[in-house]
Amino acid sequence: MGFVMNIYQIADALHKAVIKREQLKPFTQQDIQLSNSDAYKVSQKLCELRQWKVVGRKIGFTNRSIWPIYGVGQPIWGSMSADSISYAKDGKSSIRLSDYCEPRIEPEIAVSFASAPPIKATNEQIASCIDWVAPVFEIVDSVYPGWKFAIPDAIAAGGLHGQLIIGQKVSKIEDITQKLVDQKVTLLCDNKVVEEGCGSNVLDGPISAIKHLLDGISEEPFEVPLKAGDIVTTGTLTDAKPLKVGETWSSNYSGIINSSLSIEIN
Repeated sequence: MGFVMNIYQIADALHKAVIKREQLKPFTQQDIQLSNSDAYKVSQKLCELRQWKVVGRKIGFTNRSIWPIYGVGQPIWGSMSADSISYAKDGKSSIRLSDYCEPRIEPEIAVSFASAPPIKATNEQIASCIDWVAPVFEIVDSVYPGWKFAIPDAIAAGGLHGQLIIGQKVSKIEDITQKLVDQKVTLLCDNKVVEEGCGSNVLDGPISAIKHLLDGISEEPFEVPLKAGDIVTTGTLTDAKPLKVGETWSSNYSGIINSSLSIEIN
């Protein structure tokens, strides 16, 4: 039987790791008892320590095809803040690799809500609340060496969220649920195709991923519901790719989103 580590102690250890860009051994490998529910409490405390103004959520591990790679078997979520979200200028942006421990890049689809979706909402109710969708890159980061961890470790570390870069928005969409399922993306590094993905890779589509998020939030008493204006990024359409200084990553979207996004790694 493992020992119980105080939620505040875990959050403090994670906060120091993030600030110092230093990795640490996963808590579940330290024989520490950490449930998913407690891990979400840790994540909330981490937001407080970082003085984050939460403006949305990221959903992670929605792409079932990559579950065996990371040894996980379910999606997770984490908070995003005004400090962790930026907007690409003319479809271009950049990041500094030194701002992260072990970052990877994920091409995703984000949505923003014109009105708050109800808890336990149907797919139709979720779709009716959406203001816009956009192509995004999420920079995910592991404070755990080699991206080796259990689900509670990933949840506690804010769902591994590093930064979200948002591209060209698309609004006033008919039949949005199916069109997001059909969305295509080609991920390139230095103009060479690395992988192709589609909206159907994200659980049963991005709207179903949001439903999973809403259902999960409803089951965690300390989680704050989504509100109007919140942004949710629905999970990677490909596997997450490691980054190196000097690379330029780009994603070409075709479908309801028909634009490109690129990011230089400095």
